[in-house]
Amino acid sequence: MLGLATGSLLAPIARAAAVPANRRTGSLEDVEHIVVLMQENRSFDHYFGHLNGVRGVNDRFPVLTSAGLPVWCQPRKEPGSGLLLPFHLRTQHSSAQCVLDLDHSWYPTHGAIHGGRNDCWPEYKTDLTMGYYCREDIPFHYALADAFTVCDHYFCSIPTSTHPNRFYLMSGMIDPDGRGGGPVLDNVDWVDRMFYPNAPSPFDWTTYPERLEAAG
Repeated sequence: MLGLATGSLLAPIARAAAVPANRRTGSLEDVEHIVVLMQENRSFDHYFGHLNGVRGVNDRFPVLTSAGLPVWCQPRKEPGSGLLLPFHLRTQHSSAQCVLDLDHSWYPTHGAIHGGRNDCWPEYKTDLTMGYYCREDIPFHYALADAFTVCDHYFCSIPTSTHPNRFYLMSGMIDPDGRGGGPVLDNVDWVDRMFYPNAPSPFDWTTYPERLEAAG
C-alpha cells in the first residue's frame, strides 16, 4: 500500500516538471504564479542531508567545531560519553516519522548554537537532533528536490520558534525597534488569538500581502 500511495503522489510532480516553461518574453513577466510553502521544525540536513549535490552530511568542507571536528560530530550531553554522529531514522521499520518535537524556542536554540561554536546540539535539543531521513523515507520531498531547484544554504529567518519566523514570512521583520507591537522573539499566546474573527491585532506594521494588494 505504501508503494501505491507514494507512486500516486510522485506522478503529478513528474507531469508538472515535464511541462515546458513559459518563456514568451524571457523576463519576469513570464512568471504567472509564485507558490510559497513554509514548513517548520525540520532542518535542511534532517530532510536533504543525503541528497546528491548538496552541502549536507557528505560535505567535503564542513564547518568545524571548536575541537576541530566536523560540525556533525557532536559531544553527547553527558561529559566524557563520547561523540554523537548523524543517524538514520528508519521509517520503514519504526514510527520514526513521528519522532518527538524538539524545543525550538529562543534559549535552547541559542544554547545549541553556543555563540557560533555549534557544539551543544544534543545537550539542548536531545539526541534526536542528529537524526536524518533518506530518499526511501520521504520520497515525495525527494521528488520535489529532483524536479526543482534546491537551496542548500537556506535557513530560518531567526533561530527561534514558530511565530517570529511566520512574521518574517509575511512581513520581512519582527519589529526589532518595538514601534509596532514587537519585537517578536518567541511564541506568545496573543498570536493565536489573532486568528479569531474580529480579534484585535497588537501589531500594526504592513505585511507583504497588504503591499501587493495596495499595488493592485
